[in-house]
Amino acid sequence: MNEAMFTLCGQVMNVYVQPGGQNKNGDAYDPRDKVQILGQLPLKSGGHRLELVTLNTEDARVFQAAVGKTVRVPVGFYSVNRSVGYFIPQGAKPSFLGASA
Repeated sequence: MNEAMFTLCGQVMNVYVQPGGQNKNGDAYDPRDKVQILGQLPLKSGGHRLELVTLNTEDARVFQAAVGKTVRVPVGFYSVNRSVGYFIPQGAKPSFLGASA
């Protein structure tokens, strides 16, 4: 079985590079490629709400040509306090599903 258990599907809204800098402890960090994906989050009532998820990516160029298109990408997630964070596992590749409606 080579399919990821969890995937995120939505429209690529933005691709950018977050500049490097220093954290609160004064440690330097490198610039990071980011992609923002807008998707529909199901609600218990049967409806949905829109959710914008920002993910680090190994290479923003992979997503650059897909702005405005629908993409499916494997994700992992973690909890910080009461929030859920998402990440694209190293080496994971997105699937481009075409133009969004």
